[in-house]
Amino acid sequence: MNIKSVLEAAAGLARQNAAEATPWDARLLLAHSVGHGKPLALDPREELPIEAASHFQALWEKRLSGVPVQHIVGEWDFFGRSFSVDARALVPRPETELLVETALAEAPDAGLALDLGTGSGIITVTWLLERPGSRAVAVDISVPALELARANARRHGVAQRVALVAGDWTSALSTRTRFDVAVSNPPYLALSEANALPGTVRGHDPAAALFGGDDGLEAIRRLLDEVPRLLPAGAPFLCEIGAGQAAAVAAEVAARDGWRLDRVVPDLAGIPRVAVLRRT
Repeated sequence: MNIKSVLEAAAGLARQNAAEATPWDARLLLAHSVGHGKPLALDPREELPIEAASHFQALWEKRLSGVPVQHIVGEWDFFGRSFSVDARALVPRPETELLVETALAEAPDAGLALDLGTGSGIITVTWLLERPGSRAVAVDISVPALELARANARRHGVAQRVALVAGDWTSALSTRTRFDVAVSNPPYLALSEANALPGTVRGHDPAAALFGGDDGLEAIRRLLDEVPRLLPAGAPFLCEIGAGQAAAVAAEVAARDGWRLDRVVPDLAGIPRVAVLRRT
């Protein structure tokens, strides 16, 4: 069978099973099966070796069952680099690249960064790679997630510059430490949104990293209450927020002393996505 017929058959199976799997998912997994991982380099006329076809069929069955492509291949790109991913933490998303990009611009000279809810460690590792002279503390309540973050830090050669801390937000951090910048991609979905999520998200991303209570703001309120004690005056705190939350987050900031909301940066879809705050 050539690559074109394999991809057409895979798309047909997805339709028959009413699966979330897409033709692009098939191309990604087929490229992974043939060994080069470049879906756009697949030649539809090329004959597929038996071993590669068998490997692809096994991967495609996993995808049809709802397993995310990222978990199947075991890695995903973020900020132009490849990171190990699995069910211990959220799959990297483009919106979080905006969080990192904005943080780098807001704190170009930061020597010590704080990442709250680090998950797979992609934010911290990316920060350290972009800022070779800096150090970071990365916090997560999930020990398995921290193990994944440690693997990614080692993979990219920055493990010596990051301290991984198990804790419930800032509870394990000393008030004697002051950070030059703090960032977080907290859980911000409301519990009522669970049924509307794709099965690949609902069934495979950790619920603790997705849901922020009844209104989605539970974790954000905790951060607004706790982070000020760790920042000097003028230091930025950047937080990823959910669609439609900008006004509510602005109200939460206004209700607290110690913060100034500079702006909310929209993502590529125009959705206000990254809240940029300053410690007053």
